[in-house]
Amino acid sequence: MRMNRRRFLKVLSVGAGTLTLSSVLGWGQQPPVKIGLIGPIDLLDVGRAMVRGAQLALEEINKLVDEKKLPPPKLTMDGLIRDDQVLRGDVARAAFEELVEKGAQVIVGGFLDEAVMGMIPSMARLKKPFLNTGTSGKQFSELVKSDYEKYKYYFRLMFNSEVLAQDTVGMAKGLMREELGIQKVALVMEDSNFGRDYLKFLQERLPQEAGVQVAKAINFPINNPDFNAILQQIGDSDADAIIPGFAFNTGVPFVGQTYELKVDTPVIGIITEGQAFEYWKSTGGRVMGHAYADAATGETPLTPKTLPFFQAYVERYGETSPSRPLYTAFTTYDGLFILKEAIDRAKGTDADKLVEELEKTDYVGTVGRVQFRGKDDVYPHDPKYGPEYVVAKWVLWTTLAKDPLKANPQKDPLRVVIWPKQYRLRPDEQGNPISIDACISKAAAEYRAAVEDWKKKGKPKGGRFEAWQTFARSVAKCFVG
Repeated sequence: MRMNRRRFLKVLSVGAGTLTLSSVLGWGQQPPVKIGLIGPIDLLDVGRAMVRGAQLALEEINKLVDEKKLPPPKLTMDGLIRDDQVLRGDVARAAFEELVEKGAQVIVGGFLDEAVMGMIPSMARLKKPFLNTGTSGKQFSELVKSDYEKYKYYFRLMFNSEVLAQDTVGMAKGLMREELGIQKVALVMEDSNFGRDYLKFLQERLPQEAGVQVAKAINFPINNPDFNAILQQIGDSDADAIIPGFAFNTGVPFVGQTYELKVDTPVIGIITEGQAFEYWKSTGGRVMGHAYADAATGETPLTPKTLPFFQAYVERYGETSPSRPLYTAFTTYDGLFILKEAIDRAKGTDADKLVEELEKTDYVGTVGRVQFRGKDDVYPHDPKYGPEYVVAKWVLWTTLAKDPLKANPQKDPLRVVIWPKQYRLRPDEQGNPISIDACISKAAAEYRAAVEDWKKKGKPKGGRFEAWQTFARSVAKCFVG
């Protein structure tokens, strides 16, 4: 199913994108350092976004070297980008070994745990650093913990599933329960390594730490095309909201059916493809009101680097999918700058020295301040988590259009951060952040009151659905000011 839906990517040709790297790379005072990239670049937009984030980073880094604002060497990925076929650990392993044979000193990328699992033994045996910019499996950092000397070459630029789930618990407590009055949730997770881990953690922690009960917990087959029966079960459970966990499944049928059935349960969770700007068009606007965890958006100035990167990406790639950066574009872009700094400090590419320097990373990137956890941490070489470092951003799909199904998919949709509160921001004319926290809090209070009124009226079908749609439009008004 996914191959058919994504076959246009092959027409666009990732290979053609790779060739553009040649035009921006050159020779400084010493040969460029070869960097390999492995990801689902033929089938998934998250993989294509990795390549595009890498392209922009390489261009900027090498330009700074030319301008003598950074020391040589330059970095190159010329001919060093490989597809992992999403779930194929054997393909990913072969790609890793081939790239090292071709001279790659570091590998970046990785999306699904199943593919990254195939790379890890080769990484340990060949002793080449791997900067994971897309995978959430906590088992990788646990390997670093259990056998540091063997697995110390592994670093991650995003959160593992447990930290992401812990962030979800914090969101559920602060946004769902305290602001929106949500008491019970349904968990709908795909049957993947990520989905199983995410489900287990939330089942254990939501009641005790967030005060939110789990009314229903569902693991569905990874390619499930129809969610009607699942949504019926959720309706029968009397849940106040749905927390999804989709990494591989597109979520398009799920989104469509929640809208068409006017399901009285707001959706706040993780659907990876729902981060793409094209998702509004893919769902025909039916994603209106859904909120998904993300790394950053083009609407919110998280750091001074967020919007410039977003704008550069759109200027370069805005005519083809993905026309806006997904989280893997942000993390891969940041990862290459972090790597360049480590190479410069190490004065070379000796793997053990690079590991030492990567461990010293203190870099303000597009998604926040990146420092890696120490080797004695429970999750060594994962990014530090917290308000002063990096946290997940919960982003609401919304629009000012009266009918989301008739909204212009090229200009009307907005993706606005609604949690954490410190990132409820919009940029002024100069791009400086302005808080819209009070406005969003007011919209949340109005939603909560509307739900109480709906309950008093006997919970008529579609009433809470309409209240949530009103909340989403109110947030859009907060953003445009």
